[in-house]
Amino acid sequence: MRRLLLTGCALVLALYLLPLFWPGEHTDVSAPAASLPNPPAAPADGALPSADTMLTVEIDGVSTELPLETYVEGVVAAEIPNDFPDAALRAQAVAARTYAVYKLSRGRPDAHPDADVCDDFHHCAAYRDPAAQTAGGGDYRRVRQAVRDTAGEILTYDHSPIAAVFHCVSGSRTESAADVWGEDIPYLQSVTSPGGSAYSGYEAAVTLSAGEFRSKAAQAFPSSNLSNAPEDWFKASQRSAAGGILSVELGGVRVKGTAVREAFGLQSTNFTILTTENSITFHTIGYGHGVGLSQYGAKYLAEQGAHYEQILTHYYPGAVLQTL
Repeated sequence: MRRLLLTGCALVLALYLLPLFWPGEHTDVSAPAASLPNPPAAPADGALPSADTMLTVEIDGVSTELPLETYVEGVVAAEIPNDFPDAALRAQAVAARTYAVYKLSRGRPDAHPDADVCDDFHHCAAYRDPAAQTAGGGDYRRVRQAVRDTAGEILTYDHSPIAAVFHCVSGSRTESAADVWGEDIPYLQSVTSPGGSAYSGYEAAVTLSAGEFRSKAAQAFPSSNLSNAPEDWFKASQRSAAGGILSVELGGVRVKGTAVREAFGLQSTNFTILTTENSITFHTIGYGHGVGLSQYGAKYLAEQGAHYEQILTHYYPGAVLQTL
């Protein structure tokens, strides 16, 4: 869940093989959005908090007490463009509130033992103080209204809050939690996700010289052997049903697609590669880990007339909307 938004905003479950390179004169082949620091476990049991619950939020390293709804407003303000359709904003508000309650149910982690949640999008969710932004000229009335319209609403599975993760934009399908984090979560399955191409960075590229690539690979994958030509570095890729690279041989070492994404600063694991004698270019589709709600998918569905409840049940199949 990105700290700052870019342009305002990261079939079957069996695995199948898809070439990483495509034939041609040169062999052809998302800033990261939110991800869980650990794969989400099954929802914790226990009573749900009340709607007027206070959260301790670590903001810029300082623990601050905030009402749940105020915190949700700040997350929505930071995580999604405020000119998106109302239904998309409401869906984001419910997802943000649910994720906060889920984090609360898990207990305070070692990363911030003095706070329930933090403003680091790598670990929790981005947060932007709506009051400060409004004072600086920002207009968050639609964000505030979306939060009020869904006040206290969260998604549950088996009566417990779900890990309502979200991202900027996926490919034509979202990824499953099993393929990204290695744990099968009933409500985080791969589903269709239309409308992603509306995002200006839907397709992106990262080019590295051979020297730059070897340097980064040596740090991330020290056992890899990259003494040969770039066209021989990647082999035997394995993709998810949604298109993301699950694993690939890099310099003779099998590595995870998520590790490749992190090592080379890619927007997603859904990538192909183009090489020359002295460079390598990653072409990516989507932005973020691709699991759960796609913000641009929500935008598209809202534009087609879907209500926020329909958007949420599409991206979190089996989850139930209820009020704290």
